[in-house]
Amino acid sequence: MPDMNMSAVTLHAGFVVKYLLSNWSLDLVVTVPFIILPTVLYFRGLNLAYREQREGKSLPLGADTQSVTMFLIGIVLLSLCFFTPIMYWSMVYLYMHMLIHVLVMIAVPPFIVGSKPWMLMSKGLPEHGTSLVGGLGRILGKGGLLNPVVRFVTNPLVSLLYFIFAMWVWFYPPFMTYAVTNKYVMDLMHYTFITAGMGLFMHLIDNPPFPKRVNNPVIRLGMILVGTYSSFMLAMLLGLSSGPWYSVYSHIPGKTLSAMADQQIAASVLWVLCMEPFVYTAYYNIKLWMSQSDAGEYDEPTPWLKKIRRPAVLPPGSQN
Repeated sequence: MPDMNMSAVTLHAGFVVKYLLSNWSLDLVVTVPFIILPTVLYFRGLNLAYREQREGKSLPLGADTQSVTMFLIGIVLLSLCFFTPIMYWSMVYLYMHMLIHVLVMIAVPPFIVGSKPWMLMSKGLPEHGTSLVGGLGRILGKGGLLNPVVRFVTNPLVSLLYFIFAMWVWFYPPFMTYAVTNKYVMDLMHYTFITAGMGLFMHLIDNPPFPKRVNNPVIRLGMILVGTYSSFMLAMLLGLSSGPWYSVYSHIPGKTLSAMADQQIAASVLWVLCMEPFVYTAYYNIKLWMSQSDAGEYDEPTPWLKKIRRPAVLPPGSQN
């Protein structure tokens, strides 16, 4: 449990600097698979793509300036959560924990998925890694042994339910206590945050070469609406509660912010910051909907709804 008793530190002029620059973190269990390894593969593949361009070949998907910028923004935001003192302070203040929660689950995935980094990452693999990934693809791909499992896990409804589950379950007070007091449970929580966020937004934003599981942007807008209102409901419960939920944030030596005020700030962070990524993703799908409508790619905006066929009304006297 972090010790907030900094009375000795406050006697020195460098208190603010120490407050901001101490307790930097390096959790390799999370950062290696989700930050370090993808970043290395991405920029190695990008370097090879630029080298091939100088030889006269065209750039692969995701190598343009806008996509690279989006990937960088996503990785920087993710790195802020796991390399900086934000991770330490998330065990002291609930609102800092909520900041990580929102960044990892809602803010980062649109940038990563929207950058379409998958082809560059595959290009960045070493030769033996390429053959290994190819073999894994045959097992997981269409007709592969584990393809039914992959189809279920990547089902849009399952992804949406998993996102809602990951958002709510960790705010159940006993689970929050386990996460704050146990490093391994904290790592599990961050794994669910990252996978739930990426899993949902991969259905909300086109990201070739993966096939689209949700073709209709109207359905995507419905999924965005459900995810947004789920976040709003949790924020309302936290902010309008009559008392603090988490005793683990109430008994830290030297912490001057009350547990209820901390919880209300956390609710505000969730309420305000969850909107922007969902709104931008909704705007992307509205533009896609309009372009598909103009192109005549489908006749009905909601083809998943069955038409209700009613019997024709016959004119009077025609029954005979």
